[in-house]
Amino acid sequence: MTKKIFLISILLLSLFAFESKYLPNYNIDIKCDKILHKKAFDICYSCKWKTPKMVVYQVDGNLIDSKNLSRKHLRFKPDYQLPTKCRSYSKDYSKTGFDRGHLAPNAVFDYDRKVQKETFLMSNIAPQKPKLNRRLWTKIERFVRLQARKYRKISVITGVCGSNGTLGKKRHNVNIPKWWYKIIFLPNGKTICFLVPNINTEMSRAKAKEFLVQIENIERICNISIRKE
Repeated sequence: MTKKIFLISILLLSLFAFESKYLPNYNIDIKCDKILHKKAFDICYSCKWKTPKMVVYQVDGNLIDSKNLSRKHLRFKPDYQLPTKCRSYSKDYSKTGFDRGHLAPNAVFDYDRKVQKETFLMSNIAPQKPKLNRRLWTKIERFVRLQARKYRKISVITGVCGSNGTLGKKRHNVNIPKWWYKIIFLPNGKTICFLVPNINTEMSRAKAKEFLVQIENIERICNISIRKE
C-alpha cells in the first residue's frame, strides 16, 4: 500500500509540478504533458492542445541590445523533441486568421543564433490574433525589455490558457487560447502581470496598462498556482 501511494505521489508530481532554473525558489502547479528544457527557456507543453501552456525564461538587460540578429531567414519548424502525436506544424496556421505567436520572444534572444532558432520551434508557438500579436503584445514585450534594462536581469513567465476552439482536425486540432498572459518577476520581489484576451477588437489602439492585473487573477482564470518557497 505504501509503495502504491509513493508511485501515485510521483505521478502527481510529474503532472502538476513545473520547476525552472530561470525562476528559482518558485513552485508552479500546472499540468504539463511534456517539459522541454531549451538552451535559454523551459516549456510546459500540452499534447492535447498542441501548444505550450507556459514558457519560463530570464531576460538579461546586458544582452538584449548586444547583437539584434536578423530573423529574416528563420523558419518555423516542428519540435522533434516531442512525440509525433504531440507536434504541431507551421502549415497548421496557414490561412486560419491567426499568427504564430511566440511565448519566448525572438527579440529577447536575438543575441545568439542557436537560441533564436529555438524560439521558432512550434513547441514555443500558439495561435494569436494578428492585431494582438503585432500591436498590443508587441508593446507588452517592449515593456519587458525596458524592465530588463532597468533591473539588469528579470524572470518572466509567458502563458496561454482557455479555449476558443481549435484550428481544425486537418490542422492537428491546435487549441486557440482564450487568454495570453505575461508575468514579470522583478529582483525586489514584486511582480508585474498582464492578462489579455486573444481577440482583434480594439487591439490596434489598446494600451498595455489597461491589461495590468494581479497575479491572483491569472492563477484563478488559468487554474494555476505560482508560489514562492
